[in-house]
Amino acid sequence: MATVAECPADDGFLLALLTAMTAELVVVYDLPPDARPRPLAPASRFLLARDGSRAIGCCAVEPVSPGVYELKRMFVAPDARGTGVSTALVAESERLARSGGGVRMRLETGVRQPAAMRLYERAGYRRVPNFPPHEGDPESVCYEKELA
Repeated sequence: MATVAECPADDGFLLALLTAMTAELVVVYDLPPDARPRPLAPASRFLLARDGSRAIGCCAVEPVSPGVYELKRMFVAPDARGTGVSTALVAESERLARSGGGVRMRLETGVRQPAAMRLYERAGYRRVPNFPPHEGDPESVCYEKELA
């Protein structure tokens, strides 16, 4: 069973997973090989999922505005997909946002990631118009959820 816990932004296991995430997105979206995600706000917090000593998933929770957080950098190692790790990361990210006063979580994914879209819809997220900087991007799909 995987465990999910907060980790520092410079954690080596986190950085390795983020590198794998970026490499996967380069292939899926035919991006330039040197593509890199935009930097996150300094107040962002990171979660790491582990199976024993092995890091198998991660995500970030970025504050956007008072009460609004964005789920970012969600990634699960390919051999750990379908095991509930992503569901655990989403649940823990929502708990983390609520603990910081969050009342809404939003996220962006892409049309070429149908498994991610299904995950978020199962978790209660609803599609919303693309928010900045994704408006006008036909590859982007945005979601949000009110946090109870």
